[in-house]
Amino acid sequence: MMDITNIAIGKRYKCSSPLFNQEFTGIVEKVYDLSALVEVESCEEKDIEKSEDLNKRLVVPISSICE
Repeated sequence: MMDITNIAIGKRYKCSSPLFNQEFTGIVEKVYDLSALVEVESCEEKDIEKSEDLNKRLVVPISSICE
């Protein structure tokens, strides 16, 4: 789990979400108080359709982001 002060906009992180079956790599676009807006850069093949449905962006809790 990352500390919110260590999360940088534009940097790549491993993230998890209940919407996806596996972890994915995302680029942080915006940081909120307890979450971050992430652009999905790469994910497992079975999660690609869900990623595209979400326009490759989703909000994930800070606790779901790791380096």
